Amino acid sequence: MQLAANRARRIGLIALAVLALLVLVALLFPWNLVRGPVASIIGSRLQRPVTIGHLDLHWGSPIRIQLDDLVVGNASWSKTQPMATFPSMILNFRLFSLLRMTPDTIALTRPDVLLERNDAGDVNWHFADAAGHTGSAFGAIDIEGGNLRYRDSLIPASIDATLQTDAAVPSRPLRFAGKGTLRGEAFEMEGTSAGVDEMRRIDTPYHLALKGRAGRTALEFDGTAVPSRLENMQGELHLKGPDLSKLYPIVPTPLPWTPPYDLTGNLSHAKGVWTFKGIHGTVGDSDIAGEFKVDRTSGRPSTVANFTSKKFDYNDLGGFVGRTATPARGASSGRSESNAHSRPGRVFPDHRFNLARLRDHDVDVHFKGRSVKWGPIPIDELVTHIVLKDGVMNLDPLDFGLADGHVVAHITLDVTKDVPSAQTKIEARNVELKRVFPKLASPNGSAGRFGGRAQFHARGTSIAELFASADGDAAVAMRGGEASTLRLVLTNLDLARAAQLLIGGDETASIHCAVAAMHAKNGVLTPELMTIDTSAELITGTGDIDFRNETYNLRLKADSKKPSIFALKGPIVIGGTFRSPTARPEVASLLARIGASVGLGAVAGPLALLPLIDLGDAPDADCKALYQDARVKSGTAQHGLRAAPATNHDKRGKATTTARSKTPAVSSAN
Repeated sequence: MQLAANRARRIGLIALAVLALLVLVALLFPWNLVRGPVASIIGSRLQRPVTIGHLDLHWGSPIRIQLDDLVVGNASWSKTQPMATFPSMILNFRLFSLLRMTPDTIALTRPDVLLERNDAGDVNWHFADAAGHTGSAFGAIDIEGGNLRYRDSLIPASIDATLQTDAAVPSRPLRFAGKGTLRGEAFEMEGTSAGVDEMRRIDTPYHLALKGRAGRTALEFDGTAVPSRLENMQGELHLKGPDLSKLYPIVPTPLPWTPPYDLTGNLSHAKGVWTFKGIHGTVGDSDIAGEFKVDRTSGRPSTVANFTSKKFDYNDLGGFVGRTATPARGASSGRSESNAHSRPGRVFPDHRFNLARLRDHDVDVHFKGRSVKWGPIPIDELVTHIVLKDGVMNLDPLDFGLADGHVVAHITLDVTKDVPSAQTKIEARNVELKRVFPKLASPNGSAGRFGGRAQFHARGTSIAELFASADGDAAVAMRGGEASTLRLVLTNLDLARAAQLLIGGDETASIHCAVAAMHAKNGVLTPELMTIDTSAELITGTGDIDFRNETYNLRLKADSKKPSIFALKGPIVIGGTFRSPTARPEVASLLARIGASVGLGAVAGPLALLPLIDLGDAPDADCKALYQDARVKSGTAQHGLRAAPATNHDKRGKATTTARSKTPAVSSAN
């Protein structure tokens, strides 16, 4: 027993001595000598060259390892070395975490890190040991005075940011702020993210909240992003800027210019598909709500969208149909982009279509607008379906309520060739004229309702060129309603009756019918038949409308149905440009009539009134025959244009049928 006790005592003393020796060695060992092997171990794990300037181990609780001047090499494809430098790195361990070589915390002082993405989409922060890693290999990381440089060849972007960990918060969020360039524009950002250690799990969503600004475009994002593919994100996005087109290619679908916008929604991206849901906000004066999805999984990106608007202004999305940008609202001076691209004094935009974007993307958009502003024209319940497929765009249909009536258009634009071509078919029914042209309304009545059909085809690289090359025909007809007698007699320059109406008050004249058949050739629209029959005047028109030069050249001749002793008998010439039209008497005819009056007056005074007397013997027109004649002259008869019940829109936007059989749907009110 005594012998066994002495042996145990000797073994214990030897073990204690060995332990004391090991502790003494650990305390006195020059740990800096192993910095090379330690660097090799780290480099082997990262598959990157690693060097350490100095290494020291401090025993205590916790055990601390300090690495000075640690340098990590960059990915082999990078042209910039190194990837990161750490002037001071302190790793804190408990005894068991030291045995596993997994630090509990890491403190970095003034680190400098370069993050890169090359043209192929490779990222330099994807280390070899990260593949399939599901948990963190170390604890929290604290950063003091860090610097991060981000270089992205795909966007492109170049941003320098400062990093600082908020150690006062248990989750140790990372605060950052940076400046640089994004797509060639000055960019700045600030925000917070999850702890730095979370970023090491490169395929796991990483919480990120940031505010950024590039030029006048600002964004706020609160959600998650996947470190290995930063565009793989999900969260709430708020975008605000001067022009949606400037978001391309950050938003991976081409957008036309727009007025200033302010939009919020939920953005997500996964497996090559971008989705922006719950969108609400404004574009110019229009409110927008809906969602869109961009699929880039194939070689041809496609966009599917569904939008609605309670208050929609056509000008705000005019870029979709080729209009160029206008000055910002409230701008007091400066030349607009519109002036730089459009001819002075013209109405139609001559900005060339961006054929590359139209050919390289497919689009499928549904849109519904409840109250629509299209200049002075009252439009409601606009519904359209826009499909762009393999370079062919179809608006099928473009359907809207107009002045208590209904208009449907089918438009095709083919951009597969160098010079695009367009096909258009339009049908209007039951449109109230006075709501479109308020000046035609009578004092106490209505200006009647009209309908029409038209079909045109054209070729051109802009809206202006399409109109300038238009070929086709159209027919328009109106029945019923009333008009201002004063305005009608002035077309006959009936000064005597005009004076009577001015003194005694205007009267109402019944409109029996109004019919026009027009033919377009190379952008010149020529009325082959133009007749307006009222209880006061029978008006016929000739001339043309030139879409190439945007000018009017129409001649209106009126025959009175009531006698007058002082009527110069017109005709009235409508001229000028689309932007500044004019209406004036035809000078030659007027001078001839006045000259004849003066000549007869010189021979015999009472005869001077003869050239100015209107017997008022104009007959009533055969409206039914005119309708049929318009169909034949315009070529619409051969396309099966028939009278049909008028179609309106109820308050919910549904098409409803009303029995207005006496109102011409097109040129077919027979």
